[in-house]
Amino acid sequence: MSLKFSKYLLLLILIPVFGVSQDLPEGGEDILNKDQIRLLREKQKADNLFFDANRAKLTDQPEKAFRLFKECVENDPSNDAAWYELSQLYYASGDAAGAIDAASKAYGLVPGNTWYSLSLAILYQNNNQFEEAKSIYEILLRNEPGNIDYAFDLANIWLKLNKPQEAIKVYDQMESKLGVNEDLSMRKHKIYLATGKSKKALEELEKLAKANNWDSRILSMLAEYYNLEGKQEEALKTYKRIQEVDPENPYINISLADFYRQRGELKMAMESLKKGFANPYLDSDTKIQVMMSYFSQIGEYDDLQSDITELSLILVELHPNEPKVMMFRGEVLMFNENYQEAITVYQKLVEQEPGTYQIWENLLRALAITEDNVSLAKYSEQATGLFPMQPLPYYFNGVSNYLLKKYDDAVKALNSGVKLVAGDKKLVSDFYSLIGDAYHSAGNSSASYEAYEKALKAVPENALVLNNYAYHLSLEAAQLDKAAEMAQKALQLDPGNSYYLDTYAWVLYKQGDYSKALNYIEQALNAGKEDSATVLEHYGDILYRLNRKEEAFDKWKKAAEAGEGSKFLESKIKDSKLYE
Repeated sequence: MSLKFSKYLLLLILIPVFGVSQDLPEGGEDILNKDQIRLLREKQKADNLFFDANRAKLTDQPEKAFRLFKECVENDPSNDAAWYELSQLYYASGDAAGAIDAASKAYGLVPGNTWYSLSLAILYQNNNQFEEAKSIYEILLRNEPGNIDYAFDLANIWLKLNKPQEAIKVYDQMESKLGVNEDLSMRKHKIYLATGKSKKALEELEKLAKANNWDSRILSMLAEYYNLEGKQEEALKTYKRIQEVDPENPYINISLADFYRQRGELKMAMESLKKGFANPYLDSDTKIQVMMSYFSQIGEYDDLQSDITELSLILVELHPNEPKVMMFRGEVLMFNENYQEAITVYQKLVEQEPGTYQIWENLLRALAITEDNVSLAKYSEQATGLFPMQPLPYYFNGVSNYLLKKYDDAVKALNSGVKLVAGDKKLVSDFYSLIGDAYHSAGNSSASYEAYEKALKAVPENALVLNNYAYHLSLEAAQLDKAAEMAQKALQLDPGNSYYLDTYAWVLYKQGDYSKALNYIEQALNAGKEDSATVLEHYGDILYRLNRKEEAFDKWKKAAEAGEGSKFLESKIKDSKLYE
């Protein structure tokens, strides 16, 4: 801690060099006797020595300054200024005991000097000598009873001495002189809280609010404390008072909304929240943060979606040119499954803010959900150009091209994207799963199986990969034992999945276990929400192998009605005969 110069020294520094060392006055030897001449010369020598010491200190020669100030006090122990300067040098060198001893000497010589008093008090505090520091501050405050800084220092020392009630007395004394003061009231409030006197803590806030009943900030503190104490009616009255004195307060309706939410009055809470959002003085960032935290706390309720939608509309109306607001609006639309409108919002945003990656990702997700594969291919390709190190745009580009039957383009995008994935094994597995599907559709079985193996290496329990891998092996009647094992594992991971049940049935069919295959194909039909052409055709093939040919013929016809079956389906129906 840097100690201040004394007034004495500040004046001394201004004395010019040539004015320090004086000759005897003209005719001095005739006017003065020998003792007077000796004393005068000693005084001149002491002044010169003090000046040299002070100059050494100011020119950053602490060792020389220390030696000269020591010489000063050795020659003249009553030199209070020299003791004071020595205390600073002791303190700077880390010698707390020396600093306190020298400062005590200066203080003892001139106890009324404010700088000496403060310097010694600070040194006592730094050395945990609180009783000694307290005594000095009591004298300082007694001499200047209106000095709030002395009062704060004295109160803090009482707290160090673990006597909070004495600190309160100091604050009360200052309050009697200065009137109700926020700084004093809040210090007392905190002490009462720390000592478990919640009633007293409340009384301090009430007294402060009464003295400042026009100040919405102080009233807000009181309202929040009422809430903490469970005094809801008093809190509500205080919130209403804030609305009266500060009707444009941007936060009061947000506070009221939280108040009503805690009481379970969600309708009232929402009305307050809407008023708060309609306040143009409340910035959009705060509104978005409030909205996110608010709904994360209250959970689901009947009007959740409509309330979120209305709040997002208020946001857009008040902040129409802020991209983050439009971004939030898009997320709300996604939450409400209004994907087409969300796409419109995101399409505008990518034009306004093309460098914001999250907007592109949200747009791609919405396009994928709506199965707009042409647009998904277009925007995902643009995104890979803008964000070449982000893997997801490559994934969406692979998905869209796969569904558009552009298998080479799909494989190219996916192989580029999977190299960018870091630390996300699930995403790596999903990439290779789709690569395997694309290769298989392109007729490259070996590359397809290689990709599936990589997918399973990343996530061995990826049920979709296990199912697709098994099904494709069954179509080629290859490695049927492995296919059966994978199909069965997929079902264990996702029991009741109609597609996985169909795959396992088909593997069993290829293995010649038609009775068991029949059991699983019937489970697949029962599990499916609607009839699948593939499942129905498989059902017919299994029935045919079980010599239930009329039933098989009926299933083949239903398969044709349900959609596109295998290349043999038409011949099966025409000839009432199984073709493979």
